[in-house]
Amino acid sequence: RRPARTLCVGAWATAFGLYMASPFVTLWGVGTSLQTHDMASLGTVISWGALDSSLKQQALSGMNLLQPASDELPEFGTSFASTAVSNAVDVHVTQANLGTLVDEALPAITPKRAATPGFASLISHASFRFARLDQFEAQIPLPGHEGETPLKIEMRIQDWRWKITNVQFPTQRQPTLTASNT
Repeated sequence: RRPARTLCVGAWATAFGLYMASPFVTLWGVGTSLQTHDMASLGTVISWGALDSSLKQQALSGMNLLQPASDELPEFGTSFASTAVSNAVDVHVTQANLGTLVDEALPAITPKRAATPGFASLISHASFRFARLDQFEAQIPLPGHEGETPLKIEMRIQDWRWKITNVQFPTQRQPTLTASNT
């Protein structure tokens, strides 16, 4: 009985360790794909439907076009602009355009100048957490964007693999207000 119990505990510990390491391996693969400009492998890690809706939401909120929850119909201009933004994301955010999008979003990372970041460097500047058993979040502060929120990448398990489902780009931090008695 004891060897069987030891084998079961060892198998469980190994499975748990592999589960805990798997999102980090996926993020490492994403970083490698970005540095080598391998858009085919990067595209396989993205859940396109979820990322598409995430980008639409960010674009609409950045343009203050999110509709308030009310019974009133939106103004024509707001409705038109929302449809235009939604269609632009649908047309331009695709697997075929991924290389162009990455080049525009991350112009400083080129295959010639990029050095592979050290794992210790990645961990020291980023924060990671499991939000649920099937959801992992990474917040990475980007160089040159110190006054902004960090880049947030959300991944979920889909088809037994971690897939990027949400990317929140850096935005200006809201100033912190402090009160004083004087």
